[in-house]
Amino acid sequence: MTELYLPQSAFPDTSLNSRLPRLAANNRARTRDLRALATPGFRRTFDLAPSLLHHNHPDLPGYLAGPDPPRGVLFYDLWLQRSQIAEEGPWEGAQPPLNPVVESLVLIGSSGSVGHTSHSDLDYWVCYNPERLNGERLGLFLEKLAAISKWAMEENGTEANFYPVDLSRLAQGNLNSLSEERDGEVAPLLLMEELYRTILYVAGRIPLWCVWPVAGPEAEYRQAVQELAPLGWVDQPPLYVDLGFPSKPQPQEYLASAMWLTCKSEDDPFKGLLKIMPILEAVQTEFTAPLLCDQVKELIFNNPDSDNPVDPYVVTVERVIAFVSQSLAPDQLDLVEEAAVLKILGHSSDFQISLEPGQTDPKSRALVKWIKEWNWPPEKLRRLRNYENWPNSEQLAQARELIKLLFSCYMLIANTLMTHFPGQVDAQNEVLAPMAARILGRLGGAEVTVELLPSHILRQHLSGHKRFSREGGGWSVRDLTLGIAGLEDKSVIYQSLRAAKAAAWLVANQIYSPAMTVSVAEKDQEALSDELLLEYLAKLAELFPPIKFHTLNPQTLWQAQAQGPVLVTFNFEEPTTARVIRTMDVIYRTGWGETRHQFKDVSELAVEADKLFVLSQLLYEARGVSTTAPLIFLAGAQPQMIRAFNNLQGAINTRFRSMSSGPVKSLIDL
Repeated sequence: MTELYLPQSAFPDTSLNSRLPRLAANNRARTRDLRALATPGFRRTFDLAPSLLHHNHPDLPGYLAGPDPPRGVLFYDLWLQRSQIAEEGPWEGAQPPLNPVVESLVLIGSSGSVGHTSHSDLDYWVCYNPERLNGERLGLFLEKLAAISKWAMEENGTEANFYPVDLSRLAQGNLNSLSEERDGEVAPLLLMEELYRTILYVAGRIPLWCVWPVAGPEAEYRQAVQELAPLGWVDQPPLYVDLGFPSKPQPQEYLASAMWLTCKSEDDPFKGLLKIMPILEAVQTEFTAPLLCDQVKELIFNNPDSDNPVDPYVVTVERVIAFVSQSLAPDQLDLVEEAAVLKILGHSSDFQISLEPGQTDPKSRALVKWIKEWNWPPEKLRRLRNYENWPNSEQLAQARELIKLLFSCYMLIANTLMTHFPGQVDAQNEVLAPMAARILGRLGGAEVTVELLPSHILRQHLSGHKRFSREGGGWSVRDLTLGIAGLEDKSVIYQSLRAAKAAAWLVANQIYSPAMTVSVAEKDQEALSDELLLEYLAKLAELFPPIKFHTLNPQTLWQAQAQGPVLVTFNFEEPTTARVIRTMDVIYRTGWGETRHQFKDVSELAVEADKLFVLSQLLYEARGVSTTAPLIFLAGAQPQMIRAFNNLQGAINTRFRSMSSGPVKSLIDL
C-alpha cells in the first residue's frame, strides 16, 4: 500500500513542530481515501507521478534524452513508495538527479475527498524556482510534464494536469498561468484559498502555511518565509516552501469569482452552487466569516482521530448548509442538500455505498452523517441514488432549478457589492464584461434563443442515438437506448416548433457528433429526410463550433445581430414536392456567443417577389446594418428550388450590397 509520511526526525527544531504530526496524519488518511475511491488507472497515475518526475529512463514515460535533462524532486526520500510497482522497474538503482528542479509537488481539488468521482482528474501543482529552472531547460521540463500527462490518459484513462508553478510569481499572488481557465486571473486569492483548503502534499518541500498557526498574522508569516522558507538557497534546501498567503480578497474579487462560477456552472451546477455559497456568505456577513481554509486547518490541528481525516469537501458542505439554513428559504436549502449528495454520488454505480452505521469508506461516512442530521426519509436518498435512471425531463427540470438558484445567488452578491462598494466594484471591465454578457444573455430568455442545457454534465447520461418526430404541433428530440428489439425510445430531451431549432440545440449543447445516429421517425420522413437532417447537423457543427466566452470580441460583445456566418435554409421540414419557397429558417450567433434561430412562414403569400422582400427583411434584421457576416444557404435535395434560390440571392445581394464583403455562397455553388 502506498503511504505518504513525514518523519518527525526530518523536521527542524521550530515552534511549528507540534502541528506537523497532525498534518502528516491527515495527509496519510486522505491519501488512503484517495486510493480507496480511485479507479486502477487513477491510482497507478497517482502512485507513479513523483517517480516519473524524479527519474529519467528510456523505458519510463517522460523520458528526455541528453546528459543532464531537467528532472528530480527535492526531499524525494521523504516520499515513501511501498508498493511493488515502485520497488521494481527502471528507477531501481538509478542515480538521483544532481540538481532536482521540482521544489514541491502538491495536489489541489477533489483528490482525497468525498467530492472525488469517476470523472475526477489529478491537478498537480509542480512548483519550481525560475532561477534554477529557466530558458531551454524549462522548455524541456514542460515537454516531460506533457509526456507524463499523455501517458496517464492513454495508458491509464486518467486526466492528469501538471501545472508548472513559478514560485516567484506565486509569492506575488500571480496565479494566471495555472490553468487554461480564468480562476487565477479573476480571483487569485480565492483560488489560493481553494489550494490551501484542498491541498494534498505529495512530495518535495512542505508548504509553510499548512503548519502556520490558524489566523496567524500575515506580517509574521512573511518574516518566517525569510527565515524558514526562502526562495533562494545555496547548499541545503529548506524543508518548507512559500506558496503564498491566503488573505481575504477585496470586494471586486468576490464579484469576479461569483461571475466566473455562474458562467462555469454550465458544466457542473452541483459544484457551482456549493462554491458560490461561501462567496454569498462572505458578502452578506460583511467579510467577517473566516476563510474555509482556516477552518479546515484548525480542524486538522484539533482532530483527535487520525484515522478519520478532515475532508475539505465535507467541511465545505457543512459550512454551506449551516449558512443556507439560516439565510435562504427551505426549498432552496433542499436544493443545496440535493446538490451536495449528487456531487458525492457521482456515477453511483462506480462506488459501493452503504448506509449502515460504522462504515469506513469516506462517501458512506459522509452520507450516513448527513441524512441523520438533515432528517431525510430513506426514499429521498434512494431516489437520488437512482439519478442516472431519471427521465431526462426530470434531470433537466432539477438542473434548471439549481441554475435558477445559482443565478439568484449571483444577483444577491452583485447587488450587495454594487450597493455597498460602488467605487470598488466594476462588472464591465475588460476581464469581466464577457462574463456579464454571458450571464445577461442566459437570463434574457428571448424566444429566438437556442436554449443551453442547464448542465453540460447531463450529456453524460445521453446515448449516441437521437430521433426527430412531430409531436403536438412541433418537433421532439428523443434519446434512444439500444434494447433487445433494437433502438427504443427512452425519453424526450428537447421540444421545439421547428426541427431546425432542435438541430441547432443539439449542436449548441455539444450533444451532436458525426458518430451519432440521428434519424427521423418513419411517419415524418415525408416532411424531413434523414439525409437532409444529417447534412444540416454537419453544417451547423462546421459553422458554429464550441467557443469560450472569454475569447469573444470586446468590440462586438453586446451586438444582438449575427457575428459570424448566418445559415439560411428553405423548406427545411416541408414536403419535398414543394416547388416554391414556403418557409425559411435562420441560425446565427450574437456578439456574446448565444446561438439564435429565426423563422418565417411565407406560404400565404402568392407572389414570389413579396416572399423575397419579407425574407430579405428577416435576414436584414438578423445580419445587422454594420456587419459583414457571410450568408450560407443550405439547399437540401430539391433541385427544382435552384431558380428560387438564385432569385433570393439576387434580392439579398441588392439589399445588402452596401455591407457585403463578397458574394453570397450557397451549398449549390460548393
